[in-house]
Amino acid sequence: MKQSKSILTKINIAAFAALALVLAAGCDKKNGQGDQKETQAPVVKVMNPIKKNVDMWDEYTARIDALAYVELRARVSGYLEKVFFVEGQDVKEGDMLFRIDPRPYQAALDSCKAGVKEVEARLALAQNNLKRAKDLLAANTISKETYETRNSELLAAQAELLNAKAKLRDAELNLEFTEIRAPISGKVGETFVDPGNLITANSTLLTTIVKSDVVQAYFEISERDVMNYKKNGLFNKIDIIKKTGPVVELQMMENSGDKMKRGVLNYYDNRIGVETSSLTLRADFDNKDGKLSPGMFAKARVLSEENVEVMLLPEDIIGTDLINRYVVVVDENNVAQYKAVKIGKLLGKYRVIEGGLSFGDKVVSVGLQRAVPGNKVTPEFEKAQ
Repeated sequence: MKQSKSILTKINIAAFAALALVLAAGCDKKNGQGDQKETQAPVVKVMNPIKKNVDMWDEYTARIDALAYVELRARVSGYLEKVFFVEGQDVKEGDMLFRIDPRPYQAALDSCKAGVKEVEARLALAQNNLKRAKDLLAANTISKETYETRNSELLAAQAELLNAKAKLRDAELNLEFTEIRAPISGKVGETFVDPGNLITANSTLLTTIVKSDVVQAYFEISERDVMNYKKNGLFNKIDIIKKTGPVVELQMMENSGDKMKRGVLNYYDNRIGVETSSLTLRADFDNKDGKLSPGMFAKARVLSEENVEVMLLPEDIIGTDLINRYVVVVDENNVAQYKAVKIGKLLGKYRVIEGGLSFGDKVVSVGLQRAVPGNKVTPEFEKAQ
């Protein structure tokens, strides 16, 4: 009996030992597979920087202003007699807009006309007196002093006539100024004075006129842009006299779906603003359709350079840290490397790269979270869009 128990015990021990060996082998196999997985380099997608020729546009915020704007005031005082337009009406240069009661000025004009005739009569008498005095002086009938007196009277009468004619011209102008006409063509605004009110010369605002068939977009550029434009010759293309220059596109800010308006950059200021450290530029745009109104704001795009070769990368693969914008590249040993880059303008979803990369670099585009700088990766090229 004891011998049977001893045999069973040995069998059990052998079975447990065999099971332990099987389990140990299985664990070793699993551990081997785990080590193999841990040592396999992660797969990432890479691309070369894109080489492309593009037109370079600079974008600014622009303020729309009218080509001409007039605050209409009377040149003479008086009571407003009549208004000849409807508020908001389009008027032409020379159209009658207001009339001040002309009767006081007509009376003053008549008085000046009478004054001129009176002086002309005195002048005629002085001329006759001088002629007689000349004959009498030749006959030694009057003294030379009397002759000079008659000559002086003639000169005084001539001066009085000039003065009287000047007053007459002034009276004519004052009467003419009672009719207030449009100095420019455009849209007339609100009437600020109703008939019957007293108008003070050169003071009372009557209405405003805006000429906006052509509008002007004003915008500011930085000192850096000023230097770039001088370098690439953009300012040399502007002819202020002929009003020609580089192309500018304009789009309203509140409706990005509107079609761009194209205009001409034809003016820049003569100095950089002390307070703003920026230079004011102006572009003219045709506005016969009336879509642009003075006072609006819009996006102005200046064509600064044409057909320029640039390096491009998708904006979403460029990282940002506390110091630089950067990308992750794969070197010749398939090791991921951090690389700082100098960025330029954003063109749609692509960013211009101005420095830090070459066109042959393999830039990680997909799997950035797996491309840890300093670790090996398995790069696979993807086709750039």
